[in-house]
Amino acid sequence: METTVVFSGGTSHSRQAIVMAGDSMLHVFEVADYDPITRNISTAMFERGRLDHLGFTVSDLVALTAIRDRLQALDASSGDIHQLGPMFSLRFVDPDGMESEINCFNPTFDPMTVRDADQVVDPDWLERARQVLQATTRRNPAGPPTPANQEHS
Repeated sequence: METTVVFSGGTSHSRQAIVMAGDSMLHVFEVADYDPITRNISTAMFERGRLDHLGFTVSDLVALTAIRDRLQALDASSGDIHQLGPMFSLRFVDPDGMESEINCFNPTFDPMTVRDADQVVDPDWLERARQVLQATTRRNPAGPPTPANQEHS
């Protein structure tokens, strides 16, 4: 895995990085001053606790808006779409109460907005992120699986 960019922490976010392996991307967050020991949380494997959240990717803002409308109809999202670096992000709550997000590439993101405290490790990070975030369309151009276009094993 390669770290492509590290965004410094700010008043509303902890430090975060975009890490890539081939055509897969992780958007990793560090929670400042988090210490599981002082919170009496085990650090042993399978005892560390819950997953914080999941992030899913859709091909573009049109798809994100359509999903937002469906989630709002179910009262599972406020419908607010936020800019999160090179992505647009929509938060939702699943039926079990876990908050997660759906993202898409923001084609209007200006890389000049990267702050002095941020560290660009790979000068091609934005293009790589764009390719990964828009890969949904390339992987499945026919749309979601249906009996007519599903692959059979």
